[in-house]
Amino acid sequence: MIARTLSTLLSLAALFAVLGFAGTQAAERRVQSIEVNVKDAAQAEFLNGRRIAEQLGTTRLEGELLGDVDLQSMVDHLETMGPCSHAEAYPTMDGTLHIDVWQRTPLLRVHVNGGRDFYLDEEGKTMELDAYHTPHIPVMHVDRETQATMGYRFVKATEGDLFWDALTDQLSMNDQGELVLHPRLAGHHIVLGNDKEVQHKKRNLLAFYRAHIERGNLRTYQRIDLTYRDQVIAQRYP
Repeated sequence: MIARTLSTLLSLAALFAVLGFAGTQAAERRVQSIEVNVKDAAQAEFLNGRRIAEQLGTTRLEGELLGDVDLQSMVDHLETMGPCSHAEAYPTMDGTLHIDVWQRTPLLRVHVNGGRDFYLDEEGKTMELDAYHTPHIPVMHVDRETQATMGYRFVKATEGDLFWDALTDQLSMNDQGELVLHPRLAGHHIVLGNDKEVQHKKRNLLAFYRAHIERGNLRTYQRIDLTYRDQVIAQRYP
């Protein structure tokens, strides 16, 4: 047992020595190239290699000793960019400096009447608009920023639902504090009431749509109310 323990300790010591030597060698190497990888480029289009390079001034890094490059400061700087969720930077033995970034995903654009526009991301956190990219996502019109919370919860609850995704375009809050959906289907708005029981409201709305599409009179309605659990109240145009 003692011999086995000593063997293990010696192996670990040798491993740490090799790693330490490799780390020293890496620090003495110079930056040969910069490789930027936007890990979720297919999900959002805020960040790309050129934008990251412009932000960091990576052309000034080539030729520098890897040991002189402050990787943590680089990561901290990238993470101050509004669209950046988090970043990693690490060198490899061939002198390549790898920079990996992940983006934030906005779910809802909020328009404050008489005020500013901003996004709410997948975690419900505020995200400023970006000059490089404007995603196609639902917009909620509010008088106060706090009113956007219910709209965000609704969009979050229906994320990935093909029916709601196809229908949800504009949202607002009425004078009664109810969430209102203004669908891409022109001619009517839908009073959701709140962000609860979205699947039940979907079933009720689908049943209403199917019935009135068959009759050909869906466009005669200006308001569809889903606030009652077991019925749909529809108001025709005068």
